[in-house]
Amino acid sequence: MRSAGATLADVVRTRIYVTDIHDWEKIGQAHGEVFREIRPATSMVEVRRLISPEILVEIEADAVIGGSSG
Repeated sequence: MRSAGATLADVVRTRIYVTDIHDWEKIGQAHGEVFREIRPATSMVEVRRLISPEILVEIEADAVIGGSSG
């Protein structure tokens, strides 16, 4: 993200893929702690597995760089 010139403030949407939807509150809380007052549109989806068994959560982010606010 930084290599593209973006910061967390540029994130407008996140997609959270989880292997156990029962952990949604903990995952949502962690997401909120990272983004704080930034409130990107977010969706969370349970998947059967991710690319490696030890990975339990994957977050995808879309950012708009250089867009006008307002």
